Amino acid sequence: MTAFEQVAHGCEIARGDSLQVLRELPSESCGMLLADPPYCSGGATRSDRKAGTSTKYQQSGSAPLSEFAGDARDERSFRLWSTLWMCEALRILEPGSSAVVFSDWRQLANTQDAVQAAGFVFRGIVVWVKPAARPQPNSFRNDAEFAVWATKGPIDRRPLPGARYLPGNYTYPPPKAKTRLHIAEKPVALLRDLMAIAPEGCTVLDPFMGSGSCGVACAETGRRFVGVEMTEHYYAVARDRLAAAWR
Repeated sequence: MTAFEQVAHGCEIARGDSLQVLRELPSESCGMLLADPPYCSGGATRSDRKAGTSTKYQQSGSAPLSEFAGDARDERSFRLWSTLWMCEALRILEPGSSAVVFSDWRQLANTQDAVQAAGFVFRGIVVWVKPAARPQPNSFRNDAEFAVWATKGPIDRRPLPGARYLPGNYTYPPPKAKTRLHIAEKPVALLRDLMAIAPEGCTVLDPFMGSGSCGVACAETGRRFVGVEMTEHYYAVARDRLAAAWR
């Protein structure tokens, strides 16, 4: 069994392979999945795809950051792997819970397929607009990433008191290159906004927690957090960051 570390009351994290750790978590124990898995993209050829993550994704001028694991799958293996871990996530979620899974444009279709193959009900796509994206000549600006939204079964659409009406796109600049802690780090403010789809006080599951941004957002919104990270360096970064956020 994987040993979970309790950083604070309501915040538990574990280091290990996400698929293996998810298999050990109890059924119907979490109220939301918010996941930012490795995109396994960033290259047009096999050799490009297998390059280090800092080579594929890190911009010039940014502080040197450690590599992260699990980013070298081809499209078919990515879709199969995604389906496997999403099947476990479906089991872990309570009925009616939302799943929000990040993707870039290259893997968006595969992520949608995996969500539905795992048994979730596909609900739509949320867009993260990045206003400072770098332009390229003779090309459309690549200024967005995406989050596939799905649920475990039906959702209550009645306009009851306290109902949440949320936008379909959010505009936030990425964390500044010179200060961010992870190559693929997401803004905490964006994660806070996405968590609004789930009830306050619920447990949010993040199988790829990286530097712990999702856990920080949980601390700021009154939600519990369960996080998993494979890479030793980023696990240590997340643990220290979460300990500070959950004081």
